[in-house]
Amino acid sequence: MSASIYPAAPLSEVEWEELLVRYELTPRVLRAALDDVELAGDVRERVGDLLRALVVNELLVTELFAAMRDARPVLREPRIEVMSADPRAAYERFAALRGRNFAAVQRRGLEVWGWRAEAPGQGTVTAHQLILASTALDAQTLAGVREALGGAAV
Repeated sequence: MSASIYPAAPLSEVEWEELLVRYELTPRVLRAALDDVELAGDVRERVGDLLRALVVNELLVTELFAAMRDARPVLREPRIEVMSADPRAAYERFAALRGRNFAAVQRRGLEVWGWRAEAPGQGTVTAHQLILASTALDAQTLAGVREALGGAAV
């Protein structure tokens, strides 16, 4: 994730609120894309890889948001979880992590605009940059999932 390429803070409350809506919406959009689709063979593997990448990103964001909230350095890289090969299990883990991360920033209001932490290998990043980077990854992932499912039996 290269969060530092994004602006450190939003220009307005409206921009922030729109970003939070996109951040919260991704799990629902992914669920809709996955519902009623048979995931087998190469499609299952490709979709699983994409969803597991989202989980890894959300674990990093979780650690960074905790460091920002508590005004402490990032003590460790995010733990690498042993993840199921089942794409739906990866989706469920992603949705749970994203829900927690969304709640962590949404309930704090505009105070979040001042959150900063040193990201391993990235330098200082802000909550706004992390969410922008996450929503960019969300869009790439959703496009990849839709592409993979394009050849799947619906």
